Amino acid sequence: MLLDLTIEPSGSEDFDRARRLLADAREDEALDWFEVASGTASQPEVRASAAAHVAAILLSRGRPWEVAAWAETARSNVNHHGIADVLEASARIQLEDLDGARELLDGVQDTTDEWFACSPVVVRVLHAHLEYVDGRREAARDEVLAAFAEEPFAADVWDAFARFCAETDFDVAPVVAAVTEERVLGVLGALQGAEPEGVDRIVDRLWERRPKDPRVLAAATRFAPALAAPRALEWSARLRAAGENARCPLIARAKDTNVEPSERLRAAAVAFATFADERARDAVEAAVVAVPDSELQDVLDEMRVLAPELSDSVVVAGASTTPRTLRLSTALWRGDAHDEAYAVLVHGLSREDAEHLDTETFAALVPSPVLEALADHAANRGDAEVATILWSVSAWADQSDGSDESDGSDGSD
Repeated sequence: MLLDLTIEPSGSEDFDRARRLLADAREDEALDWFEVASGTASQPEVRASAAAHVAAILLSRGRPWEVAAWAETARSNVNHHGIADVLEASARIQLEDLDGARELLDGVQDTTDEWFACSPVVVRVLHAHLEYVDGRREAARDEVLAAFAEEPFAADVWDAFARFCAETDFDVAPVVAAVTEERVLGVLGALQGAEPEGVDRIVDRLWERRPKDPRVLAAATRFAPALAAPRALEWSARLRAAGENARCPLIARAKDTNVEPSERLRAAAVAFATFADERARDAVEAAVVAVPDSELQDVLDEMRVLAPELSDSVVVAGASTTPRTLRLSTALWRGDAHDEAYAVLVHGLSREDAEHLDTETFAALVPSPVLEALADHAANRGDAEVATILWSVSAWADQSDGSDESDGSDGSD
């Protein structure tokens, strides 16, 4: 259902529908209707604005290669091309066509559009971005500070500050000092969607100025889950101290499928070890299935250090194929968890896919010293069949190594 968001009618039903959808944060649908309106609206100014909206949404979606065509559609409908030039310049910067972007920006004059907000300061911030990408960081910083002096609380200015804070040693203290209490909420809103590492530095300054500020804590629930585990931990502790256990950034990071599996596991381990948060176990089991086979042993080793109580979850969820169980078994044996290593090995050998495991792969996944130790362990338990399998694979590996040496190899890695 489309919310009844009141907007000033433009004369185009399709365009107005797109604007309401955009205001309702339904970008996918808005994009479709802006595309429709760019062709159906009777007024050329509306067609141009619809095309500009399409270009802006495409930019936000990381699709800069599609922007030029829509910028040209906007130009073809009106005499003033400022908005179209700004949007295409932004796309060219993303596409690393810096000369093309500079040519467009240098010619920007009128950015008037009744339905598309584009402050003159945006052009200045784009110039700063262009200088930054071109390696001229001092010039970029000067442009951003000039934009700040011109319009200190423009969202684009604070987005640029966040980018600088994320990638340089930019001193954020003077600009944060200019944020009065009445402006805090506006600045936090302007930072939504900006570089998380840079937002962290800016918002941390606001936190130091007024610890336990609920506005800052609310903002942290949005950006902190995108931070590496140590910083996410800092904000998690602050939120929990304010009674906001349910909004823990570490847990949010651990559950975020857009984060690398190993980092999700790290966040879950830190959350469990620090706060004994049982939600971490479910996060571990969900994340470990996405860990590549080659990283499985390292992940288990790290978990046994950070949160050993969760190691069983890594093993149970991670042992989804026979090769993965062999990797886990090797890691456990090397970590002196011998009984666990043997249990995982037997589980792996009993799986249906074990029938397709060839000796060479077996030997590659479990080194000879571990094979022999596990074979002795099996023999001591009276599991002759398992011991025989392991000794056979170990013998094959030793013989294969010997053959390599006889063929002229020195056996070194």
